[in-house]
Amino acid sequence: MTSQNPPFSVLITRPAGRADLLLAGLDQQEIPYIYQPLITTQQVNVKGKDQQQLREAELVVFVSVSAVTCLENQFDLSSLTQPLLAVGLTTASALERACHRPVIAPTDQRSEGLLALPELADVAGKKVVIVRGNAGRELIKTGLLARAAKVSYVQSYRRVPLPLDGQRLADLWHQQQIQCIVVTSNEILSLLFQSLPESFHPWLRQRQWILISSRMLETALGYGIPQSHIQQAASANDAALLESISLLRRKFHE
Repeated sequence: MTSQNPPFSVLITRPAGRADLLLAGLDQQEIPYIYQPLITTQQVNVKGKDQQQLREAELVVFVSVSAVTCLENQFDLSSLTQPLLAVGLTTASALERACHRPVIAPTDQRSEGLLALPELADVAGKKVVIVRGNAGRELIKTGLLARAAKVSYVQSYRRVPLPLDGQRLADLWHQQQIQCIVVTSNEILSLLFQSLPESFHPWLRQRQWILISSRMLETALGYGIPQSHIQQAASANDAALLESISLLRRKFHE
């Protein structure tokens, strides 16, 4: 929850519906925050040909919780009998609830971690379907193609930027003395700089940032954020983000 002049206040930018556990953790630790999603997800109709691809696949990879939930709304995931893989543990949990069986997920909850799984070491000639949204990283596909797998996409959702009043948000965040910004994708990081007035960018660069990958670190440096202002969380899951926020708050109070 926010207060008038918080000593340490956090901006959470996770997509709508994806931040509940993180916000609950912040409430429990009495860490002031503002929650402002910059994007939302919209379900995409999965065509008959996509459903056929899913049934014929020898491995199916899900890249996010939205990939699971938006497919589950229109396809019986429990009908899939082949091995199922998820990029993150939260995605794996959602998938296990939907298909009622174990799902394979790496401890390194990134595309790199998924590609390091032994289940993907020998995929030459195998049909692999990746369930995802629009755009996103191509690393899983290119990595599997390099191992001679037959890879195809099924898109179950798309990410849509929310219509935002950048000046109003800039004024609010400045008034609430936001000191830390948590961002979980390059898309959201870019939207922050695109949505807010350019006159506000120096203020943005002086915040403390919690990001989730070295790829995002490079993007942040490109926007002029000093490396000393960037912390990298162990992963994108709520527990890892909360731990990074808690550590940063302790440093502020030292």
